[in-house]
Amino acid sequence: MVNEDLINEIDSVHKSANDALRLKQFDRYMECFSDDLQYKQLNGKTIGKKQLVNDTRHYFGRIQNYSGSYKREDYSIEKNSITERLIQYTKVSIRVFIFFSKNWTVEREGIYQWVKVNDSWKISRVDILKEKLS
Repeated sequence: MVNEDLINEIDSVHKSANDALRLKQFDRYMECFSDDLQYKQLNGKTIGKKQLVNDTRHYFGRIQNYSGSYKREDYSIEKNSITERLIQYTKVSIRVFIFFSKNWTVEREGIYQWVKVNDSWKISRVDILKEKLS
């Protein structure tokens, strides 16, 4: 039962992040990541939270529509962290010019490590394994 409660807490943060994206609430979205974040992109480059903030801010204001879901493939719980393997499914529409938009469908598989910071779960490490764009 304890594991189920922890996973429910993580699911709540996932929902909050998806809601923040859908509602275009940048600060709320970025709160899901720890300050010492290590985010390994598909190309093998690892960035920190500062770079993720800059990259995300670049397109965040241009989001017109967003929907996202995920499927948890596996998870493990250790003393102070939870690691999960997810497949994320995202549809996003971004304003390109004044009258044009670009639509993407993204399927991304990754490993996410969560840590508890001041009673809140935060993503501290990401390793993107696969990504399909269409």
